[in-house]
Amino acid sequence: MLNVKEKYAGVTNLLKKEGKCWQIHHSIINEFMPINKRKSMDDSNCRWLSFVTWNPIQNYDADYHVELVKEIKSNLPTNTIKYTIELDRRGFNHVHFVSDAAPSKTKKIVDEVLLKYFKWFEVMYQVTEIKNIYSSDEYLQKAPVRNGILQ
Repeated sequence: MLNVKEKYAGVTNLLKKEGKCWQIHHSIINEFMPINKRKSMDDSNCRWLSFVTWNPIQNYDADYHVELVKEIKSNLPTNTIKYTIELDRRGFNHVHFVSDAAPSKTKKIVDEVLLKYFKWFEVMYQVTEIKNIYSSDEYLQKAPVRNGILQ
């Protein structure tokens, strides 16, 4: 906490203290995450590394998307995936998930699985490195049709 206080001294729009309460901007919340590994891991303290999203141009039911996530998970046997399926503006299902696998490894597997079932022009997808774990986790909870964790 001392290092963070010094780092953001004078930057009141990111970190300020009012009485006994601290106001912390969401963009720097990662700097307050525990450094030491906890004895038990759950989805709230897992070190998520990759954020994946895909949205096909046609509508597929939630079960179909769950099967795709399960196939990706079968190719990442030692990693955890936390996923959510939600509706886009068109009312079509699409997927977001986080994984504790490296983004490069995740991208390779997502490429293989999605391009096995879709032509390149039938699905938009992205695999990125997570910069803000808190925001990524919150994003997964915004409007789920279905969600789950695969370990």
